[in-house]
Amino acid sequence: MASSVGVYVHIPFCTRICPYCDFAVEAAGDASAWQAREEAYVQALLAELALRQPRFAGRALASLYFGGGTPSLFRPDSLARIREAVEAAFVPAAEPLEITLEVNPSSVERERLPGFRSEAGVNRLSVGIQSFDDSLLKALGRGHGADASRQTWEAARRAGFENLSLDLIFAALHQTEAGLEADLAEALAAEPEHVSCYELVYEPGTPFGRAAAEGRLAPYSEEGSADMAERIEDRLGAAGYARYELTNYARPGYEAVHNRRYWQRRPVLALGVGAHSTDPPDAARPHGARHANPRMRAAWQEAVASGRWPLGEEEVLSQGDAMAEACFLGLRCAEGLDEAAFQAEFGISPRAQFGEAIARFLEEGLLEARGPHALRLTRRGRMLADTVCAEFV
Repeated sequence: MASSVGVYVHIPFCTRICPYCDFAVEAAGDASAWQAREEAYVQALLAELALRQPRFAGRALASLYFGGGTPSLFRPDSLARIREAVEAAFVPAAEPLEITLEVNPSSVERERLPGFRSEAGVNRLSVGIQSFDDSLLKALGRGHGADASRQTWEAARRAGFENLSLDLIFAALHQTEAGLEADLAEALAAEPEHVSCYELVYEPGTPFGRAAAEGRLAPYSEEGSADMAERIEDRLGAAGYARYELTNYARPGYEAVHNRRYWQRRPVLALGVGAHSTDPPDAARPHGARHANPRMRAAWQEAVASGRWPLGEEEVLSQGDAMAEACFLGLRCAEGLDEAAFQAEFGISPRAQFGEAIARFLEEGLLEARGPHALRLTRRGRMLADTVCAEFV
């Protein structure tokens, strides 16, 4: 997999902007102009692919992920054109290609599910349900209700999708422990192959972030959030879902191929407004680089059209940056930090580089040794993962 690549395609349009969202998104706008806007965006994505592909040339395509925004607002034939161009740009993968599409529960998107599968080639859906509590969905600014979620889920199964991921949000607004239990019970009854559970974060600059800063919204306490995270781990674990990454659970064999690339520091070519790439190492950048596209559509389209590089901001990683990433990203995953692989890559052991922090976390019971070459978070460490991982930045 060292010579593989994952491709992320960001489609920023949404019918409404959630007040907690900090992604590069914009309102879909006037329906009468939508078709032209969709076509212009597809053309720009294809132009960016042609511009960026040489940095990833010769690699086998391992995954394709359509995210947003709400990428399912695009027609199946638009996504098919992008998929075909991406597949043509890289070496065919030895394994079946994972193609994921983020979907929100809505009648328009439900009608397109068969086309997403047959025409666009999507074989994995990530469904943004968030909660089955209508009052919480309304407070979160979501555009759907619980019934729409159930209908979309059933429609996805009818369309033949056998790999479905369900998103839940927790520690959110007026959510109670009983409310979380109800969400987990209904989520498990839906029998998803994969579950992602995200704590509500009040990002600065968002409506929720401003409200929290002004004292009009009170985030959950760290203890309250940790209690909910423990409850989620226990409930999903008992149902056969392994917590393979801090926010992600899966039945065996259904771990997200694309998302794992980020945690394992593998190359990802990210296309579209605000998309973040993980460029592979080369002679000039022995530890690779990170590239962030402009967050405004006009600026991104102008940069793509001009063919200039970089399109946005590029960060060339130093060895120190790469070592820090290897530690905190490795610790996010169930397998933990492979000390032997770290030594082989950087010529120094993680305990030599971060000895004081690792020793302290081992003594405090936040880290444990797993075999002769691995460090991983304990159960308590997973609840305090942000604190632990911050020590390596």
